[in-house]
This record gives sequence, C-alpha cells and structure tokens, in this order.
Amino acid sequence: MQAFYEYINGARILDVLKDLLTNEDSNIRAKACSALGNMCRHSPYFYDSLARHHIINPLIERCTDPDRRTRKFACFAIGNAAYHNDLLYEELRKSIPPLAALLVSTDEDKTKANAAGALSNLVRNSNKLSEDIVSKGAMQALLKLVSECSVLALDPSRREAVNESPLKIALFSLGKMCSHPPCLQFLRSSELLSVIARLRQSQEPIICNYASNIMRKVSDT
Repeated sequence: MQAFYEYINGARILDVLKDLLTNEDSNIRAKACSALGNMCRHSPYFYDSLARHHIINPLIERCTDPDRRTRKFACFAIGNAAYHNDLLYEELRKSIPPLAALLVSTDEDKTKANAAGALSNLVRNSNKLSEDIVSKGAMQALLKLVSECSVLALDPSRREAVNESPLKIALFSLGKMCSHPPCLQFLRSSELLSVIARLRQSQEPIICNYASNIMRKVSDT
C-alpha cells in the first residue's frame, strides 16, 4: 500500500482535496474526507503535507457539516490523522468539541464510533491533549454514550444490537484515556462510573473486558 504514497504525493492532489472539502456537492465533500482518511490509514507519510497545505482546519469543520456521510468520514479522517504519532495534535486540538458533540447527537452509530475512535487516538501518542479531553467535554460525552448503550449490553436478547453499537469503541477510548492523570481523575469522580462497573456483568466478552480494565485502572492507587 505504502509503495503508492510517493506517486500520490507526486500528483500534488492535496490542494485539490482541500478545495473539495468545501464543494457544494455533499457527496464530493464526503469522498474528499474519505480519501484523506485512507491516505493516513497505514502510515504518517502525509502528516507533514496535511500541515503544510493547511488541511486540518477545513477537515475539522466537516465534523459539523450538514451532511451525515460527510460528518462520518470527517471523523474517520481525523482519527487516522492522529493514529500514528502526535505530530498533528496541536492542530487537531480544535476537533475535540465537535467530536464530543457527535457522540451525543442523533447521528448514526458508525459516526459515533468513528468519533469515539478519533478521541481515543488523540490520547494514543502523548498527553498533550489530555486536559482538553476533560475540559472540552469529551469524557463526559463518552460516558453519556456508554450509559445510553448500556441497557442493550446488559440484555442477553439484544446481543446482535450491541455488536452494531458504538459501545465497544467508547469503552476502549475511555480505557486509553485512563492512562492520563487528568482523565483518570475525572473518571474517578464521575457519577456515571457506576454504569461501567455494571458492564462488567455483560455477557459480551469484549465489553466485559474493557469495563473491567477501566475499573482496575480507576481502583489503582
């Protein structure tokens, strides 16, 4: 896959993609976000170029796009732009509020899962953004999402619905955030921590493991 990166870079398409992010056609905006996300999926090769071409800000703006598909792919692209290292973290700081807002919106579950995954990646490589994750409402939004999804997770008859929900990604993200003191302190004091404690009883092994992992970190002194 990476063998093609030099050819893509040589085609000098980033300025074109930047323009397409604000195209009047929502399908084009969505595909531009998807293309940027895939360009960052396997390697940080394009991170420098994204910064030089000032693409991060217009990409973040697509998280509040009127088109649902565009919002979904914008979250996907932001997550991949944060996955491999923290080079773009400072620019991506502005993405935290819109990502948090999507978690408690009426958007589809895939968009919420993408937003939760993106927030996880924003604490994956350093603690630069951990205080913003708390102060900009991302942890609270994740906890609300977990609370909303928890009823399904504890109902054995709704197991298939759980697999389609963003709950696993949200719990995984919270687990990653627990590695940073500001996030851990916030979680310890949250009234919604009891929801995660109950999820240790889920019959879905991944959910049970993620919830148990969070509670272990919270209990450690």
